[in-house]
Amino acid sequence: MHLRTWLVWIASIVIVALSTRNPLYLALILLIVLVVSTRVIQVNGSTQPAWWWRFGLVVIPLSAVMNAVTVHFGDTVLFTIPGSIPLLSGIVTLEALVYGALNGLVITVVIAAFSVFNLAVPAYQLVRSTPRAFQSMGITVGIALSFIPQTMRRFREVREAQAVRGHRVRSLRDWLPLWLPLLIGGLEQSTQLSEAMVARGFGATQDRSASIRTRALLASGLGLVLVGWLWRFTIHLAFDVGALIMLVGTALVVVGLWWSGRTVPHTVFRPQAFTPLDAICLAVSVFITLLLLVPLSIFTLDSVNYYPYPALSLPQFDPLLGLFMLGWLMPIVVLAWSSHMEDSKTKV
Repeated sequence: MHLRTWLVWIASIVIVALSTRNPLYLALILLIVLVVSTRVIQVNGSTQPAWWWRFGLVVIPLSAVMNAVTVHFGDTVLFTIPGSIPLLSGIVTLEALVYGALNGLVITVVIAAFSVFNLAVPAYQLVRSTPRAFQSMGITVGIALSFIPQTMRRFREVREAQAVRGHRVRSLRDWLPLWLPLLIGGLEQSTQLSEAMVARGFGATQDRSASIRTRALLASGLGLVLVGWLWRFTIHLAFDVGALIMLVGTALVVVGLWWSGRTVPHTVFRPQAFTPLDAICLAVSVFITLLLLVPLSIFTLDSVNYYPYPALSLPQFDPLLGLFMLGWLMPIVVLAWSSHMEDSKTKV
């Protein structure tokens, strides 16, 4: 699936998850993410487990306890923390406990969505999608991110090799036979990577200084953003004027960065095609997001705006809205169609 489609898909899920505290909708979104994650793992042949389940089992109870002992509000009192301890002393309510657990559930949904994005999108696509003005920075970040799993894999290999030789970690000194090969291997890999990049001509072109037009756009844009920000906080009667000035300044900065990126040579060996199924998946994700931003007459958003305070009540569930949320399963259709097309090409 196209990178833009994945970005819109994850943005839609994150926006909706952050907009509601209804546990029924959050559980439905988490189930959808689990199904999509399972399909992505099957297509990619990855053996990486769904680690965000363990993250949720830790963060949900922790968030519930932290909110319960720090937010002393609600009608259903469980017990009281005596004394005059700042932020802790006071009543502990069931509503605060539930609201903290819901906040932890929201965080789990967001982390799960990003884990699917990490499984589905290779690092080279992220580097390739970096704006041309930040191309060198994008390549550096992409290389740094790719070094993390490689370093973890190498550490496991070194630990297993040392364990076969009878090495056991008993004190701080015993970590030296593990860290030293890991450090040497990382330096060797960095040297080989730098030599390969130089052999391919990376950094061989001369640095071009930014044109006067680009400098003028960036300087004027940043200046207008600063003026608009000062206008908003000093002249309260002209709030909209300050926001408009900041908007114009931001637009000038974007145009300046785009103009600067045009001077960077850019070629793509194998461009990624944006298929009609990608367009349908993107449109479905945007539509689901707009359902929560634009109120319609076919259903109410009372179930979305669930709030356990001041007295805990059962959450409502709108079946029609839940049916629309199933549109987030569209990546499964796109991945299945892509796998079918690849199999057809292989047979031919």
